[in-house]
Amino acid sequence: MSILESDTTEQAKHIVLFSANSSLQTGLLAKLIGEELALDCSVHRELETVPSTTNVLLIDCNGQDIETLSDYVRKIQDSFGNVNAALLNAEYESTQETLLDWPCVSGLFYVDSEQEQLIRGLKSLLEGDFWVPRRLLHTFLDKNRKAPSNIKRPNVKLTKREKQILKLIKDGATNADISEALSVSEHTVKSHLYNVYKKIGVRNRLEASNWVRDMDDLEN
Repeated sequence: MSILESDTTEQAKHIVLFSANSSLQTGLLAKLIGEELALDCSVHRELETVPSTTNVLLIDCNGQDIETLSDYVRKIQDSFGNVNAALLNAEYESTQETLLDWPCVSGLFYVDSEQEQLIRGLKSLLEGDFWVPRRLLHTFLDKNRKAPSNIKRPNVKLTKREKQILKLIKDGATNADISEALSVSEHTVKSHLYNVYKKIGVRNRLEASNWVRDMDDLEN
């Protein structure tokens, strides 16, 4: 094991529950999450106070309109390149669900999500995976899937590492798979993904996969 991997392995995971209207219930939920996952889960009322090393950032949707939530997500996208954000207390079939279009938002928990489901979802998010209700996943696929295009892609200059990551995404690899294949931390993988998404002009993993679908020079 390399020094980098050793340092990453020993780094404690951290979840932040961001709630502009923090209450006793919010504090109790953070305590429950911390105990169930054996990690630090803190409550913050201001995004500016959230540590940059946060692994998962839960955004409490309770009492917030879509404009306010969109502003929160935009700030998270700009300021936390490596965090997995997730919506908490989201309403069914509401405009809140559209926030999943943002690359930084990897999960969604509805207002009536059970404790066991929340803990399972947080475990997945901590591992760099997604936690999205099946109904929304189907909607997202229907909206974004399209036949491969023969149109030539723009000439984007990619580094060797970025090409390696895109090839792995094309093959269906998860963040954990990429981390193992390239012998780097998942934190580093997320950083590379954020940069390459911006470079090729996509918003998420599915769009990146579509972008490289008919590329044949990723290993060059």
